[in-house]
Amino acid sequence: MIAEKPPQVSIGMPVYNGEKFIREAIDSLLMQTFTDFELIISDNASTDSTKEICEEYAARDERIRYVRQQKNRGAGYNFKFIFDEAVADYFMWAAADDVWDKNWIEMLLPISVAGQCLAYGMVQTIDCSKNNMNHAANGRKFSFSGLKFFRRLKYFYEPDFLGKANPIYGIYPSKFITTDVLSILNENKSGADMMFLYRILEDIDIVGGSDVFLYKRIHDDCAGGDSDARLTKKRYFSGSIINVFFDDIFYHYQRIISYGALSNVLEKVVQLLLFPIIYIINAYCKIVNSQRFGGK
Repeated sequence: MIAEKPPQVSIGMPVYNGEKFIREAIDSLLMQTFTDFELIISDNASTDSTKEICEEYAARDERIRYVRQQKNRGAGYNFKFIFDEAVADYFMWAAADDVWDKNWIEMLLPISVAGQCLAYGMVQTIDCSKNNMNHAANGRKFSFSGLKFFRRLKYFYEPDFLGKANPIYGIYPSKFITTDVLSILNENKSGADMMFLYRILEDIDIVGGSDVFLYKRIHDDCAGGDSDARLTKKRYFSGSIINVFFDDIFYHYQRIISYGALSNVLEKVVQLLLFPIIYIINAYCKIVNSQRFGGK
């Protein structure tokens, strides 16, 4: 008996209590013009109707594998579990509240294959009703390529709030998502997605900017949701400038430690030397961003 040929792409969707948007997310993936994929959904012991919705879809489409965890093991574990279950040579994570252009995989997979890189398009933020939102990350070209030292330095230099974590949802050659890379996500620390990408840049380029969009939903229940945006705006215009200053100094100090743990000696030295410059640029950009986009 001839073994069944594995799909070209594995899509991993971690979810916890995703009943509000998961139908829209799954439908968006099933409508992709590229069809040779598997969709692995790992439910982190949801307490809403996520289980019933996923089982319904799995019964209708053989490309879908639904796994329900016995208890909530945390987001990092769920991201790792899905990748460990994947069988394809190329892989992408998919959030259970997002939507994709129908040619997302068709456009990005050839780039990842040809360049052996992480391929990503662009992002457009949307609200609960799928209406476009203003956000500094919209339409940005998330490309970090070239010599390893410079692409990693560019990523380190990029302000967090401009959406530099978004390429984690691009398409990867699976062989570069190694055990030590995945362990960064499993630590469940703030900014783990960015540290993951910084580590990935040690091995491969991130090639972004293709004219295809991920519609990233921002809502109160998501990381970096509307409530966080309102808090950012309030902090910058409530007169607590001194608190903001010290909070940001501490935040960037923590980032220096996080990046430094994944950096060689030369990179650490440059990061420390650039610390004052990066802080000033980030502070300025945050204020401008708050005025233009309401802190989002």
